[in-house]
Amino acid sequence: MPKQVDCSQNITVDNLADRSLKNEEWMDSQEAANYLRISIGSLRNMTSNGQIPHFKLGRRNRYLRDELRELLLSEQRGKIRGN
Repeated sequence: MPKQVDCSQNITVDNLADRSLKNEEWMDSQEAANYLRISIGSLRNMTSNGQIPHFKLGRRNRYLRDELRELLLSEQRGKIRGN
């Protein structure tokens, strides 16, 4: 049985390794905050509230650039629609 990683999406170590092989770009908290143009404190709050998808590796959060891009696009669509 694969070892479980403590993360918001409950993925296995094997699945995590598969994802990294697909050349997906992982970010640490500082990089993610810079990418989203928010403070590190806001990123932490939004992460703990489940507003930002993340993966927990040990005690550190990691973020996928593609997922953050989707979050930004959905925010922009909501503003355009008046939500």
